[in-house]
Amino acid sequence: MVSFDVESLFTNVPIDAAVQAALQKLENDPSLADRTTLTPAQITDLLTFVLRSTYFQYNGSIYEQKGGAAMGSPVSAVIANLYMESFEEQAITTSSYEPRIWKRYVDDTFTILDRENVDDFLQHLNNQQPSIRFTMETEKDNKLAFLDTAVLREPDGRLTTSVYRKPTHTDQYLAYDSHHPQSVKRGIVKCLYEHAKRLVTKPPLISEEKKHLSSVLVSNGYPFSFLQKLTKTGKPNNSAEPANEFKATAVLPYVKGLSEQLRRCLQQQGVRAVFKSETTLRSQLVRPKDAVDPANTDGVVCKTELRSTIETSDSPVPRPPPFQSM
Repeated sequence: MVSFDVESLFTNVPIDAAVQAALQKLENDPSLADRTTLTPAQITDLLTFVLRSTYFQYNGSIYEQKGGAAMGSPVSAVIANLYMESFEEQAITTSSYEPRIWKRYVDDTFTILDRENVDDFLQHLNNQQPSIRFTMETEKDNKLAFLDTAVLREPDGRLTTSVYRKPTHTDQYLAYDSHHPQSVKRGIVKCLYEHAKRLVTKPPLISEEKKHLSSVLVSNGYPFSFLQKLTKTGKPNNSAEPANEFKATAVLPYVKGLSEQLRRCLQQQGVRAVFKSETTLRSQLVRPKDAVDPANTDGVVCKTELRSTIETSDSPVPRPPPFQSM
């Protein structure tokens, strides 16, 4: 078992090749005309414009990212995945050795191949495109980590899976006494237990994982009764009342004690209340961009240019110079 990983995929995607891969997908999509009136060429022209508009300002200077897709752009993940589809098809079909299993999630792959072919296949992958470089990790003690899953090769050759945690994992989750709605805390518990249920394939390990989660959550302040209520299994209640249909949604900051009362009042009026935290670590610590000058915000004319001339009976009036505001 080998895991191949692309180094810094987004910022190393070749834009021209990625756009060409997107164009081929669009041209081979028979239902495209049902979803848009744009042609594949027009869509890829717009895509190229977005991918090439990688200007940003930092510390008072304006920079341009010359290669790859921009980190944080919604289209980067899509275009990177489309390119990797094209990349892997070419790499596997041109290889003298085809892996027994090749499963990829964006830039991570789970692969099974003969031990003597591992190094040659890695070199073959790295020879496909200069900017796309792979690293690899091979199984140790019949075990390999792939994303958040630990894959174990049993003595009979079968593969089983369990939850993988990095050595740096601290088992710290949102504390129960944190200033967050109860729905967030319920979601954390349900997510962790559902995660274990989906990833762990051996029944004895499922119970061990659930015991571990219970111990960890209790250490994070979650009452044991709270966990029992959320994790107990029973027959589905088919007689439950249908969910309320709300006519509107209100997104409000969360204030403990007040927000719960406000939610009940809004529900009586047919309004669904959704709460969000105003103060987060991201909002306090992350400042990736310079503050925008108020003069450069919406509503400011950046450039106008008069292209026509005004003629009089005597002589043409010179065209005034263009107005620019940066």
